[in-house]
Formats: sequence, C-alpha cells, structure tokens
Amino acid sequence: QPYEGSATTDCSNKGNSVLGYSCNGLSRSCQAYLIFRSQPPYTTVASISTLLNADPSQVSAINEVSDTAAALETNKLVIVPVNCSCSGEYYQANASYPVKPNDNLFLIANDTYQGLSTCQALQNQSTRVSQDIFPGERITVPLRCACPTKNQSDAGIRYLLSYVVTWGDTVSAISVRFGADVGTTLEANSIGERSTINPFTTILVPLQNPPSSSQTIAPPPPPPSSSPPPPSSPSPGKNSSKTWIYVVAGVVGGIALTIVCGAIVFFACFGKAGRQPDPVIASKSFEAQEKPLYQKADEESQDFLESVSSIAKSVKVYKFEELQAATDDFSASCWIRGSVYRGVINGDFAAIKKMNGDVSKEINLLTSVSHSNVIRLSGVCFNDGNWYLVYEFAANGPLSDWIYNMNNEGKFLNWTQRIQIAVDVVTGLNYLHSFTNNPHVHKDIKSSNILLDGDFRAKIANFALARSAEGLSGEFALTRHIVGTRGYMAPEYLENGLVSTKLDVYACGVLMLEMVTGKEVAAFYTEENINLSDVLSDVLSEEDGHENLRQFMDPSLQGNYPQELAVFVLRLVDSCLSKNPADRPAVDEISAQFLMSMFTSSSSYLQVVLVKSCIPMERFIHSFLILLFLATSNIHAQQSYSGNSVLDCNQTDANGPNPAFLYTCNGKRSCLSFLIYKSQPSYNTVSRISNLISSDPSEVARINNILSSTVVPTDQELLVPVICSCSGKYYQANTSYVIPSIYDTYFTIANDTYEGLSSCNTLISENSYSEFGLHVGMELHVPLRCACPTDNQTREGTEFLLTYLVSWGDKVPNISKRFNASIKSVAFANGFAEDDPILFPFTTILVPLKTEPSSSQTIIQTYPSPPAKSSSNTTIQTPKPAFPSRVWIIVGIPLLVLFVVLSLTILIKKTHFGCQKDREAKKKSVLPDDFFDKVARVDQGLKIYTFDELVVATEDFGTENKLSDSVCRGVIGGQLVAIKKMRKDVSNEVNLLRKINHFNLISLNAACKHQGGYYLVYEFMENGCLRDWIHKQTFCEFQSWSQRVQIALDVANGLHYIHNFADPPYVHKDISSSNILLSRHFRAKIANFSVACLAEAEEYVNSSMRLAMGAKGYLAPEYIESGLVTPKIDIYAFGVVLLELITGKEPVFMQNGREVQLSEAIISIIDIEAEIDCLVDPNLLSKHRREFVLRMVKLSLACLAQEPESRPTMEEIVSLLSKIQLDIWRSESMFKNRFTV
Repeated sequence: QPYEGSATTDCSNKGNSVLGYSCNGLSRSCQAYLIFRSQPPYTTVASISTLLNADPSQVSAINEVSDTAAALETNKLVIVPVNCSCSGEYYQANASYPVKPNDNLFLIANDTYQGLSTCQALQNQSTRVSQDIFPGERITVPLRCACPTKNQSDAGIRYLLSYVVTWGDTVSAISVRFGADVGTTLEANSIGERSTINPFTTILVPLQNPPSSSQTIAPPPPPPSSSPPPPSSPSPGKNSSKTWIYVVAGVVGGIALTIVCGAIVFFACFGKAGRQPDPVIASKSFEAQEKPLYQKADEESQDFLESVSSIAKSVKVYKFEELQAATDDFSASCWIRGSVYRGVINGDFAAIKKMNGDVSKEINLLTSVSHSNVIRLSGVCFNDGNWYLVYEFAANGPLSDWIYNMNNEGKFLNWTQRIQIAVDVVTGLNYLHSFTNNPHVHKDIKSSNILLDGDFRAKIANFALARSAEGLSGEFALTRHIVGTRGYMAPEYLENGLVSTKLDVYACGVLMLEMVTGKEVAAFYTEENINLSDVLSDVLSEEDGHENLRQFMDPSLQGNYPQELAVFVLRLVDSCLSKNPADRPAVDEISAQFLMSMFTSSSSYLQVVLVKSCIPMERFIHSFLILLFLATSNIHAQQSYSGNSVLDCNQTDANGPNPAFLYTCNGKRSCLSFLIYKSQPSYNTVSRISNLISSDPSEVARINNILSSTVVPTDQELLVPVICSCSGKYYQANTSYVIPSIYDTYFTIANDTYEGLSSCNTLISENSYSEFGLHVGMELHVPLRCACPTDNQTREGTEFLLTYLVSWGDKVPNISKRFNASIKSVAFANGFAEDDPILFPFTTILVPLKTEPSSSQTIIQTYPSPPAKSSSNTTIQTPKPAFPSRVWIIVGIPLLVLFVVLSLTILIKKTHFGCQKDREAKKKSVLPDDFFDKVARVDQGLKIYTFDELVVATEDFGTENKLSDSVCRGVIGGQLVAIKKMRKDVSNEVNLLRKINHFNLISLNAACKHQGGYYLVYEFMENGCLRDWIHKQTFCEFQSWSQRVQIALDVANGLHYIHNFADPPYVHKDISSSNILLSRHFRAKIANFSVACLAEAEEYVNSSMRLAMGAKGYLAPEYIESGLVTPKIDIYAFGVVLLELITGKEPVFMQNGREVQLSEAIISIIDIEAEIDCLVDPNLLSKHRREFVLRMVKLSLACLAQEPESRPTMEEIVSLLSKIQLDIWRSESMFKNRFTV
C-alpha cells in the first residue's frame, strides 16, 4: 500500500488514492488493529470504543485495562481491534459520528479521528455534492485499515496495524516498538529507507502476532554503548593445533585472489589501449561498439555541443552517464510520457527528452531566445546516435492533462487560472513574433505543447516545426510540406501551404476554445468541411445567448465565471478563427491593448458590456482585454497560503520540487514584524525564546507584559517582534540554531522546535548539509516566515503583519476578531477565496494589524502538545553475533592482499589520471583564443572575422568612417555594421548578448580578436545615439512629440524585457541617452552591456567603482550612497532620460556658474503645472497638449523618487507610456480629420 504522506491531510486533494488502502489482500475481510491516542473527551476505553465502533471488552482486554470507565493518561497509545473489510475498491472499518457545532470534515478526520480517516473518505460516503455538514447529523466515518496480501501471508504476516504517526517518529522506531521487521514495514508502505513520514498520517505495521499493551509504552533510550569484553585466550588443544591449517588456507586463498585481480586489472587497463578513442570526444558506448561512422558523428556532435556551451553558459553539455544517473538509468519510474523522462540533476528536477534526427534548429532557436513564457533549454547530450535535450522541469505537465482530463485524476483549472494561462501564451507568442531578432512562427501551438510550472504559469514548448518569420515574402510564405496537428492548422495553411504569424493566432484561438469548453478540438468537427468559428454562432447570437453559453462552457467550472467576460473571450476566439488571416488580430496588438486596459475603469467595462452588436475589431479587442485585466487582477493576492504542504519534506515527489515556503518579497524591503510562538518546556522564558528566534529580550518582555525571568506556562502564546527583510525573492527573519540532540532532523527543527515558523524545505535549501549529515553541535541557518505590508495594505492602514501559528479548531473569523482585524483583510492577505477556509494546524497565516499587537490578544492553547521527540525516536540495539577467529584468519588474509592490490591500482590510475588532466588543462588554457571560432560553428548569427577583413570593411579604419573614438562604420557583405574596439574583458557583454534577444536591444553580429584587443561587430544604427539628437540643435528632423514618446516606449520595452522576461533577469546599470541608439526609422535600441549584472540577487558595488560604472547625472541615490544595485537604478536613470526627451537639456548643465543636475532642478519646481510650458524643449515644432506633457513629467518624477520602493516597475511604465501614446495618436488623428474637412 503506497504511503500517501501529507496528501491524506489535504482536503483539496482530488486523487482517489487518499480514500483508503486498496482492497488487494488475500481476504476481503480480516481482523485489523488501529492505534488511537487518548485525548479529551475520548480518555476512557468506553468512549474510545464508541468513537471507533469497537467492542469495549476486546479493547480493555488487549490494553489490559480492567475498568472501561477509568480515565487514561493523555496521549496514551490505545490498541483498537476492528473488523476491516472491502467496500468497493478500498478497505475500511466503519464508525458512526454525530456532528458537533463548529465541526468540519477536516477536523473530524484529523482532530477527532487523529488521521485515521480523511476528508475525501468522509465526502465519498455522502451522497451530497457539497462538503457541508450540520450539527446533530450522523455521518459514516471510514477508518483506514487493511488486510495482508498473499505475499505478506506467505511471509507469516497475520495482521496489519494502522499506526498514526506523531512528531519525531521514524519507521525503524515504530517497527522495533511493535516487533516488526523494518524492511517489511518499508515494503508494506512502499517507501524508502530515508523517506520522511508526516504527523497525522498512517502507516501500516505488519505483525505476525496480535499487538500487546507492553508495546504501547515507549521503550527507554538505549544505554551508552560500551566496549565489548576482551576475547578470552584460546585454550591449548585440538582447535589451537589446527590454527596453522587456517593460516595456510588463508595464504593460498590470498595468492589465488591476487592472480585473479591482477588479470582483471591488466585487461581493464591495457586490453583496449590500442583502440580506445579520446575519452573527451567519444562516450563509453562508442568505445565498446567500435563504429567509426558513429564515432565520427559523435566527435562532430561533441564539437557542436561544446560550441553551444560557449555561447550560453546556461546550456550545459552532459555526459550520457550523468543523464543515466539522473533518471535511474531511464527507469520506468522516471518516465513521463513518450520519450520524456524526469531526472534530478544537482538537486533540481529536469525534463530529459530523447530525440533522433536533426535537432540543431531547435537547439539554435532555444539558445537564442530567453523569455519566462518560453521553455528553457538547460543542457544537451549526444550518445549512440540519439540526442538528449535537457529542459527546465514543468511540474504540472502539459495543459492538455488539465483541460480535458479523461482519467478522472482530480485535475482542475479554475476560471482565473485559465485566463492567466491564456495571457501567458499570448505574451510568449508576442515575444516570438515581435521582439526577437529573427522573429519566429511556432507552427505547432496546441494544448500538449503548453507546459505548466508549479504555479500554473504557462510555457510554450516543442519548437521542432518553428521557422523564421523574417524570410517571408511580404507577410506570407509558401510551403508544400504540410505538418502539424489536425484541428489547430489554419485553413490557408492546409489549402495552400501559406505560412505567417497568423498561423499561431489561429492555433491560439483553438487553444482558448478548448480551455473554455473543456473539449478537444476534434469534438467540434462533426462535419467534414466545417468552419471552426461556426460552432460559436449559437453562443454569440442574441437569442437564448446565456442559456447557450451555459451549455457550451466547461461543465466542471460549475458556472463559476463572469458571463460577460466569457462572452468576450468567445468573441476573441471567433476573431482568431476567422477564415481570412487578414481578419485575425495580431498578437502584438493584443499584447499592447492588454497593457492599456490596466488604466480603464470598471465603469468603462460596464459600458462595453452593454454593446450588443457589431463591435469594431479595435474596440472589441480593447474591451476584451479590459475584462481580462479585471478578471486576472485578483489572481495573485498579497501572499499565498501553502496549507499543510509546508509539512512535506520530500522534495522529490512526482509533481516536482516543492516551493521554498517563504512569503514573497512584494512590499517594503524591510520592516518590523511579529511572530506568534507557543511556550514549550525547553523554551519557556523570555531569554530562551528570544535567543531561539534572535529577538530583543527587552522588547519581548515589554510587548507580552511579563518579566524576563518569568517561566511561561506551556502552550502560552507569546508575541515576538523581529526585523523582517527581503532575501532575494522572499521575506525572512534570520536566526541560527545549534543542534543539541542526535534525534534532531530538519523536520523536527522546523515543525517542533520552531513550531512551523520555518519549513524543512527552507532549511534544506538554506543549509549545505544533507538530511542525514546533521550532528550535535552543528549550527544551522534558520529563516523564519514573516512579511511586510504591500503598498495596497499600507494605504488601507496596515502597519504590521503578524505571522500566526494555526492550532486545532482555529478559524479565520475567530483569529480576525481576536486581533481586531477584518475578515476580508485576513482573507486577502493569505489569498483565501472565501472568508472561512480550512486551516491546517502547524501552518502559518498572516494577520494584518493597524496597531502593535498586545498581550491581551494571546491565549494558552488547550490542545495536547506533541510527545517528546526522544520517546519516539528510541531504537533498540541488538547484539551482533560473534565471529569465530579461524574464519577471520581465512577471510582476513585474502582481504588484506586484495586491499593492497587495489590500493596500488588506484594509486597508479590516479597518477595517470592526474597527468591526463594536466594535459587537458593545458589544452583548455588556450580556449579564449578559439572562443569565437567555436561560437561561429554553431550560430551563423555570430560570425568570426579576421582582422584583415575588418581593415577592408573600414578602409583601414579611416577617419571618414570614424563614428567615435572607439567605433567605426564598416561595410561587410554589402551591409553596414558598427565595429567597436574594446581593450577590456568582453566576455560579460558577449555572453549576455548571446542569451538575450529583443527588438529594443542592440544585436551583436560578429567578433574579432587581434593583438590582445577585441573588436565587436554590431548591427548598424543609422541615426546614432539619442544624446546627439536631443542636445544638438542642427537636427530639425527630431522635432515630433509622438516620436519622442515612441523612443521612450522602446527603451521601456527593452528594460521591461531584461528585468522581467530574460532568463535570468538582468540590470543594465548604465542607462543614458548616449547608450540608446536610433535606427533609420528612429526606433530605439539599448546598447553597452559591459557592466550589466544579474538582477536575481542584490549586489553592492564598492565606493571606488561607483563613479566608474555609470554616467554622471543618471546615478540613483542608493547607488551613490551604498552601492546597492537593483532594477530600480535602471528606472531612476530612465526617469532622467525622460526628462532629457521632454526638456532637451543635458542631465548635468551649468547654471549661474555651478553644475546642476537636471533631475534635481525639475524636482525642486514647486508648481509643475504652472511651469509646464517652460519645461518643454523649444525645438519641438509640433503642437503638444499640456495634458500629455504633464503626464510625462509626472511619470519621470515617479521614476526619480528617492526611495527605490516608491518608483514604478518597468511593467507599469510601459503601460502608462502605451496609454499616453494611444491618446496622442487619437489626438493627432482628430486634428488631421478636422484639417481635411
């Protein structure tokens, strides 16, 4: 019977496996035993027997209790015999329970019955669809039990005991307690030797005899191990006289063993020396098969792979043995589907896909794109004629498994999740179509090629059919090779082989149709020549529209969606499915309109809903995206409640790695926060608790209104103030813990010592020690769960967030009332969809507080505390049998000889291997010289030129081709290029520009190395840098207001990409008008990435380097003062560029004989509106409306806020600029129309 772990305590789990143990035994009915711990009000044999529907006389007899009405001590283990029988597919012992006030299914299963039942099993017994129960109602409670299988019966197992796990329990300790074999227990529950077992779950203990009351008493801890007594001297006689015989036998055996080992070593090391290929090039499988053609292909492929690794360090070249180890030799247990396997590489999950044929196109494409909604290729391998591509692991698998789940596996997506997935797919396609250099058509968008990560965010996968969209004649290209998936292929592609980006738009429409209906596209083809959009006609018709909609939508949604939004989604689907590709909306248009929809009020949304017919395409898409934004704006609350999944230490479950279980850093970066900690015997004074949590003892004493020396009653809640700060993406309050006991594990430290304020997964990720490498005296870093208020919460008056430890029976309304918080604020803070959700004990929720909490709001918890760790971790040491001395003689001498031989062999091999590594290191030491050559063999987009070619291209770097001191114009292959000479290390810029790909970022085309200097060849930007156009008065062409807004939007789009969609994200660190280049059509591209760095972790730059990294007038205050580097420094610099575009002034200029920074001058203006006309660049000839200028100035001032947290994100900036641009276009259009009239 497979152990289900914390899934049995998760009421939201829809799987059938938690309903009970499978009915797979030799008998359909048997005697079984349960373990129940006495707790009020069930503290007598009589009350426990009634609760579990057991015979009181049998319970009293087996537990040796004479009086069935006598009270038992709290937490005493009680053995309960039950009749276990099959009910359908599962074993169960039935009990009956009268529902009490405030009961729910979770509390009944896990509190009253202590985990001997599950929410799902209780619900399965009811004929009602809802989970509502009513006081006084009597419900059937199926208890978890099982009967031995045939294999177990053959092994002598007669009974199975259902044991409820508690804190600190281990499989070995439980087995020893009940006289069971540890291996048999592990096998009975299908778990490994090192698996974690969770409290309030059950495991089966196989027994040969009935359990006894003596086994319910915890065994005493083992005595300290003592040295064994010295062996007695052998007495002279017959045995001792034969010792020489054993010595001779040992020597002869040792000689024979040496000869055998020597032969094996000789043939292993030298037998194939003459024909062994270079181990760096060929894999071991090729060595064995000796296939010259394959070997040659392998060599070429390895060269190819090494080149890929040089281009993007995110792509690793793996040895086949590494992938075998990661997938357990591609075992069935790691198989996902098709030729895809799940593997674990360096502790992280990966998806490994086996492929044959030419995969270079997909590898080259995936190494040239980087976006969070496009699957990431992390590694490659070539072996035995097959390719193995290693992708990031999408924990929730393909979308097809979720939208038309045929296996009834409980997989379900709610409406907001479906809308978010649609937005993700559109965003990914928009990147591929509009923002990559060399745009691409995917050509195979379908539900099975959309993968979902652990947060149900979508990633586009499978680029085997993708092709470049750049070589299309006009908008279309022709092909006779029609490939794809039936139902998703557009009519023009099927009929005429026309290829365009509108293919992906059609497939996206089909995908959205499947998501809203829950049906496969094939189900709509009832006629051979049907137009797919025809199926929507009845739904979108005026007559009976709502009734038709209800029947058309996925029934599993049960009507939980806004009808108006559903209609607009279907209208968008209808437009995407237009037979004429010209009538379909472009993906970039949809994406742009989505950004603008953020600024449309809900009243506009209502006006759109009232429109009944003939909505123009532009207005229709705009309206749909307004609805889309309103539907998705509440998808992500302040923080998400993780439920009892925080108790699960197993990071290698079938669904992939578990999250870190800390709160996301989405508010202030640092704040005062409060934790609830319940006193326990080891930590029952202010000083001990303060030391455990690293808090100020005087503050703990003050806020709890107690003396520092006061011994706090057990389970009394204490308020603990902590400083909560961002660490990467998550909030945490840091403390340290020195392990005092050999029984401590990550699980007990997180959930027992720290009572759920941390999690074992967080401890594992924060500490470099393995679960089984912990020992007494070791110091661990412990991150505690805390959070800071978001901007929205602050505006609503929230000053603090309290991390509250949930106890049995806790409810959101009760917690909210106790801490004077509104129920709605608590629900929103934790992402609850309802006001009274199920809360799991030993988990945390956030309580928003408007004032500091007080000791009057704390209570003493009355539920029984977990038993002491030492009691359940006790093991019994069994003596080892003695080994006769003569056996040691016979066995020992050969082993000694073998040890000597192996030691010499290892020494020789190690010396040989060391020499070989030295030779290889010498080879690799010259890698920088051929770095560009290797890159060129893979990606023809980056060419390697000789210096002579650059001399010819630039006419010997003549003065007429000089663009600046280090940049020359050149002509290569008839194309203009910009050639930049660099004397410093260029690896950072080269590697970064090869990883990212966006229309608004400069493209690196080629490189050259000559006499210690590097020459980088970029795409040529005909109009040079933005600074020249703003600050030189001779350029009369640069006088359009809308043109300057377009440039600002281009720069914002480029920064938005590197901050949020590049994988990993980056900070540019040197945004200035000099580093923004303009194309022939005045479209902006960001250049100069020499000082860019990763944005995932905060970076500090020392004072001597700050002024060298960044232009004067563009540096953010926090960067100048402390060297802090975050994406917010780019936003500050962008604000300065905005002011340059608006005013035409330099970032630093002279005024009254002194230097003045433009940003400071603008900020100092008291009345911006009154001075607005004086601020605008006088060279702007076109008429500008003061409204637009004022909005731009206000946006720039927001970017220049002193506090980084107060600055907008690039996503918000893009949205604002898009709205401003649209309003300008409309204004100019109206002006032109009036002029024409």
